[in-house]
Amino acid sequence: MPVKRHTKARKQPLQQRSRETVAVILEAAARVLEERGLEGYNTNAVAERGGISVGSVYQYFPNKDALTLALIAKFETSLLEKMREAIAAAEGKSLVASLNLLVRAQLEVHAERANLNRILETEEDRLRPKSADLSATSELRKLIGKLLARHRREIRSPIDDDAVEDLIVISRALVDHALQKDLSRPAATRRVLRAIEGYLHGPCRSA
Repeated sequence: MPVKRHTKARKQPLQQRSRETVAVILEAAARVLEERGLEGYNTNAVAERGGISVGSVYQYFPNKDALTLALIAKFETSLLEKMREAIAAAEGKSLVASLNLLVRAQLEVHAERANLNRILETEEDRLRPKSADLSATSELRKLIGKLLARHRREIRSPIDDDAVEDLIVISRALVDHALQKDLSRPAATRRVLRAIEGYLHGPCRSA
């Protein structure tokens, strides 16, 4: 029987100094992934890149998978913050203008560290258990759902959980593709918008 690896952080940093140490560890982990990829990614490399002892890394993270999950959570928190701002800014705007703000926010977050984010996405399905805390993802779905509800009269397809999930998946896939192809921000925005508008205004979905 395979040994189950623990991927949860060992403890939460409560003191300022502890929070600073964890921030150093996570930034070092991000840089190792960006510079060396998964092949050169391990706790020793992270400790060396961060200028700290490997014992300091293990004090908070039991292994590199726990580090990777912490980086994924950090990215999702950043994305959620940007999406909150975009939805707030979309108040009173048309559906197209609102979607434009959302797509631009998504592109901005993904493009900030595109190589790192691509690696994290390849690792997410492998590492994240079904029982994981998906609060950020859940809140994002609620935000998108509320936005669509504002524009119910402008949307032909039913607004339900499936529609919200589909929009997130479609936009995420196209944003990733745009970054891989190094498309300009305006071109990427146009392509993502065309896809999600087509989905919302297309033929009504049947069961």
